[in-house]
This record gives sequence, structure tokens and C-alpha cells, in this order.
Amino acid sequence: MSDWGHYILRDSYFSISQGQFDGYSTVNVTGYNPDVDSGADETVWGAGGLYPWSVWDSARVVTVVSASGSDQGSVVVSGLDANFDPITEEIDCTGTTPSTGSVQFKRVNSAVYKNGAANNAGDITLTANGTTIGLIQTGIGQTLTGIYTVPAGHTAYILTGNFSVQKGEDSQVRFFVRPFGQSFRIVHIGEVYQGSYEYDFHAPVAMPEKTDLDVQAALVETNNTRTTTNFSMILVRNNAVQ
Repeated sequence: MSDWGHYILRDSYFSISQGQFDGYSTVNVTGYNPDVDSGADETVWGAGGLYPWSVWDSARVVTVVSASGSDQGSVVVSGLDANFDPITEEIDCTGTTPSTGSVQFKRVNSAVYKNGAANNAGDITLTANGTTIGLIQTGIGQTLTGIYTVPAGHTAYILTGNFSVQKGEDSQVRFFVRPFGQSFRIVHIGEVYQGSYEYDFHAPVAMPEKTDLDVQAALVETNNTRTTTNFSMILVRNNAVQ
């Protein structure tokens, strides 16, 4: 592609971020797993292990609780309802006392802690049906979870992504997707040693509505290996004007 072509694309993405195109929006996913163990396959998310997708076989309410009594704000949970339409709920965070919302979620994509200018003083755990489905680590203010589910009536176009592993360690990165009604499969795989692995798609990769995305780390050689992931998408409403 010519430099002019790249300029046109960058200009279009900027306009989408400004909200100039109805039905188009940007999505940026960030994940962090500080403790991937040798011989384990783990999702790049703060709670460790593989993400528990099976909890969403039914729609669930979400419970939040902090490890610190100082966290007296709220947690804004963003996800999808039983029809896979976008929903949010703001749940009171009452420190070490669990607080349960009333909205039924079919998926949770992210959560953010709100308390004025204060960050969360302790780890805030999100659960559904007694299973951990999100973690807001101390002082971070939001979940860092390398998963995402495409809303109904939309297509997500993956533009770029990256994966990193700490100095002196190595890992395989596996990008899994699960189209609605099917099983998970790998669509992108790479290897990285004490650095960052970048994947830029010249032709954006289309993910249909209700598709689950899950970035995983595998084949690390040392316990407690730190890994991160980021990927960016353009979310397009399927009936948006082209």
C-alpha cells in the first residue's frame, strides 16, 4: 500500500474515533496476566488460568467485592445481554462486603472502578454464579482482560494487536475465536522471547456478531511469567451506511 493509502486509512480511523460515521466505533482491548505458569495455557487476564466461558451458558447477575474496605465507589460493568445487545450496569462497591447487581449479563467485556479521583485501594473481584469473571487489580482502575465478544448486529474488524512477555522469558501467543454456535479455534499464533510480538493486518480481519475472542499464553518455561496483550478493532453496525 502507498504512503497515501496509509494516510487515508489513518484519517478514516481518526474520523471514526471522533464519531463522525454513524454505526462505526473503535474498540481497544487490553489484557495482563502477571502469573502464567510453566506447562499451563492461560488467558491473558488478571485472574489467571483460562477464562471461564462456560459460566455464560446462562445469563447471570454480577457481584463485586474489594479486598479493601476503602473502596466505596462503584463498578461500571459493560457487556452483552441475553440477546447479545450491549448493556452496562453501575454496581455499588461497598468495600469487603459483596454487592450484587440486578442486570442479567450474557457476556462481560470490561469493568471500570469509579470513585472520584481515587483509584481502587484493593483488588476488586467480579463474580457470576460464584465464578470469577473479572479482576480490577489494585490501583489499576479497570479490568485487564484479553477477551471480547462481538455484539449482535455488528461485525468487528481487527486491525492490529500485540503480545509481550517479560525480560528473560518466552511464550507462545494463541489468538482463539469462537463463532456463535461453534467451538474455539486458533486463528493466529506466534512466538516471542523477552519482547513484544506485533501483528498488523493490512486487510482487517472480520469477526461476525456474537463471536468470542480469547488471547492466550502457552509454553512458558518459568512459573510467574508476566504477559500482556492489546488489540484494536473497528466495530461496525451491520446496517450502517457504507
